[in-house]
Amino acid sequence: MAILTTLLPLLAALLIGYWIDIRFFNAKRVAKGLNQLVYLILGLIGFSIGALDNLTEKLLIAGYQAFILVILVSSFNLIALYFSGLKLDSHYENNSGPLLQASKWQAIKDAIITLTWVFAGIAAGFIGKQWFTGVDKLVTALLYILLFLIGCQLRQGNYRLRKLFLNRQGLIIASVTITSTLLAGWVSALLLHINWHQGLAVVSGFGWYSLSGILITGLGDPVLGTTAFLLDLSREILALMLIPFLAKWNSHLSVGYSGATAMDFTLPMLGKFHGSQIIPVCIASGFIMSVLVPILIPIFIGS
Repeated sequence: MAILTTLLPLLAALLIGYWIDIRFFNAKRVAKGLNQLVYLILGLIGFSIGALDNLTEKLLIAGYQAFILVILVSSFNLIALYFSGLKLDSHYENNSGPLLQASKWQAIKDAIITLTWVFAGIAAGFIGKQWFTGVDKLVTALLYILLFLIGCQLRQGNYRLRKLFLNRQGLIIASVTITSTLLAGWVSALLLHINWHQGLAVVSGFGWYSLSGILITGLGDPVLGTTAFLLDLSREILALMLIPFLAKWNSHLSVGYSGATAMDFTLPMLGKFHGSQIIPVCIASGFIMSVLVPILIPIFIGS
């Protein structure tokens, strides 16, 4: 019952945005609203972290956990995707063009801005925790708005669920990535001495750092939320750096390791190194993982 009461409102907000076309929420307003709302929520997450007792100790714990998780998730993903690519890759062209330095610098810039908001929130929480309570309730309320806007954005992108879920290569890549990621999460729970469902929840962002950390923190675990945020942020940056090299092996490696970001942030680089024919595969794989993030995290957190 606890899982349903957590999951259903989140899914409802996402599906309302996807199914109902409200003219006010056009593409420009949705994109602007998402950008501003993500930064606001990240700042509030930082506030929640800053208000914690034994702050330094808990930040060290989150950083250590994220470091171990990055190693485990990357290892499990790359091994599984390498072998699935050997057997099932459709042999998209591999271009050996120059690295997209602009994309890398944009990723670094976005990471710096994101971390600035979080650290500013931590400082505010450390100083003002006595005066501002109820942050968790505010984050939860904003989370529903965030998922509604994400649903609007998916609809405006003309993504058709049936078509995306029937893309064979996209479905295979997503399945291998999801399975290997969850296996890494289960192993990490043993190594980090956390509950198995926490290990599965923390890896279920699949690179979508602006949602995974927010979801887990909003569901009552700011330290684990910080770990998820650091894990997925690192994954996105690593994906941009590794795509040119992974693309030389097979498309499963480059598309799968990009995780949920294959449908948006890393899509231009994937198209650069595999050709335009990879784009439907990227969108399908990234979309499947993106849809599962707001489903799997509440399920595992509520277990």
